[in-house]
Amino acid sequence: MPELRVVAVSNDGTRLVLKAADSTEYTLPIDERLRAAVRGDRPRLGQIEIEVESHLRPRDIQARIRAGATAEEVAQMAGIPVDRVRRFEGPVLAERAFMAERARKTPVRRPGENSGPPLGEAVQERLLLRGAEKDTVQWDSWRRDDGTWEVLLVYRVAGEPHSAIWTYDPPRRLVQAVDDEARSLIGESDDLAAPEPSFPFVPRIARLPRDRPLDRPADRERPSLPAQA
Repeated sequence: MPELRVVAVSNDGTRLVLKAADSTEYTLPIDERLRAAVRGDRPRLGQIEIEVESHLRPRDIQARIRAGATAEEVAQMAGIPVDRVRRFEGPVLAERAFMAERARKTPVRRPGENSGPPLGEAVQERLLLRGAEKDTVQWDSWRRDDGTWEVLLVYRVAGEPHSAIWTYDPPRRLVQAVDDEARSLIGESDDLAAPEPSFPFVPRIARLPRDRPLDRPADRERPSLPAQA
């Protein structure tokens, strides 16, 4: 690769004129990428690379992660290396964790009550009664198109995975159960027993820590009860 040096700026001011040792001249556009390189602005260079190589802008990438997509899913869809997506996921993953924490601190409204205990406390009580494995309890959240958030809880009982989902409306400070598991965990049903193991409902967009993947056991037939005499 020949070494070039800057010798002039084009008459219209849009290009640098470069010259090699053999006096061959080259031109280089004075664009945003060059300006970022001169400033040493590596984050901006990364944004420009994504904008050039993909139809997704960094804000689009973050919007998809905020909606629950993983970095791998976004990278595959955009056709770019996953490490370029990870440059922008940190603040959004922190936001998702923050919203899940806010939801856990929001009082749940049980039937016949104006206000109940915070979601996290109500769920913790039921998890203890069910014998949930404490180190398997994980929370996540993602933003829906209508501005509300979905909050996911995953946990295990005797090694079997379970999940529950609530919706969280921050302006109204309202948490509502989405599925039967969520209703049971906040006391909207009277069944305190541990649920039978089942294939957990985990939405495609839900993201779990990469070092702790959620098992996806194959569907199994429930054993039939012996006939009564």
